[in-house]
Amino acid sequence: MRIEPGRRRGSVTPPASKSHQHRLLVAAFLAGCRGNLLEDAPGDPDDIRATKRCLSALDGATDTPVLDCGESGSTFRFLAPVAAALGKRPEYVLRGRLGKRPGMRYDELRPGLHELPGDVSSQFATGLLLALPLLDGDSEIRFTSLLESRGYVDMTLAVLAASGIAVEETPTGFLVRGGQRYRAPASLVPERDWSGASFWLAMNALGSEIDVRGLDGGSRQPDKAMGRILTSWGPEIDVSQCPDIFPPLAAVAGARGGDTRFTGTRRLRMKESDRVAAMADMLCRLGVGVEAGDDAVVVHGRGAPYRGAAVRTFGDHRIAMSAAVAATCADSAVEVDDAGCVAKSYPGFFEVFASLDRF
Repeated sequence: MRIEPGRRRGSVTPPASKSHQHRLLVAAFLAGCRGNLLEDAPGDPDDIRATKRCLSALDGATDTPVLDCGESGSTFRFLAPVAAALGKRPEYVLRGRLGKRPGMRYDELRPGLHELPGDVSSQFATGLLLALPLLDGDSEIRFTSLLESRGYVDMTLAVLAASGIAVEETPTGFLVRGGQRYRAPASLVPERDWSGASFWLAMNALGSEIDVRGLDGGSRQPDKAMGRILTSWGPEIDVSQCPDIFPPLAAVAGARGGDTRFTGTRRLRMKESDRVAAMADMLCRLGVGVEAGDDAVVVHGRGAPYRGAAVRTFGDHRIAMSAAVAATCADSAVEVDDAGCVAKSYPGFFEVFASLDRF
């Protein structure tokens, strides 16, 4: 895809938060909701289709269902313990890089102590929080390292509370009583997605005039931090609690003057791509210097428009959308090798982008 340079003007409504929708779908399923809950809907991103597909498979009579998780880490990490708690022994199909990313499989799930690293993925904690109430005894989740992306666990706790599930927080984790029963959440309408909105907000930071509608300022989504970071930009930005907004932030940093140091970037190497390497590759092609370490990235801002170039997405939806951010502040067109990968989280992104006025 060839993306013409220039700032954009117009209004957009971000898609539903897939993070919130994953949790609502699982909770509603465990409450016994079926009907059209698991049917694909127009505009569903690939990850949500994966969760619906796997929940449908779990609803079948077989104890050994095939769960095709696609490339969705949330689907795999949430449903592995849930399936075990339901007495299922699935065969998992993991596509793309998902099979190489950290994951936990459960032959069975028993009440008791469950120790987890907190600095690999909060999705492991969410999976257990969803599954442990189904067991016939009490359980404890204990973190062996600092819990990162805490906002996603808070989102899980809110969905659980709305579904009649009680969880007690402890200094080291959570206590979950067994034998609890899910009830259907009062609303199955997910919030609008701050992650998807972050790309429009990044464009605004580079001079575009896009009215981003429908966002909940009280959301627990960690990527709500995008607004705060952009309005109080500093020389060092910690993304350990909100790693998904690193790509659009890096696209902003590359066009700004001066250096920006991003910390807490270690987990970015375990996403749909190695997002540290992928963004470094993109920015270098656009004329920006980048230094990448184990847990930090320094972007040497141009203080001038990007140099138009052909860039690679590495099949990663967030890298592709960051290329569009860069194009709004480029001196010539930016060419993207795989625009279709945005279907993972924001299927209509480039159609919406094309509908905006260019100035």
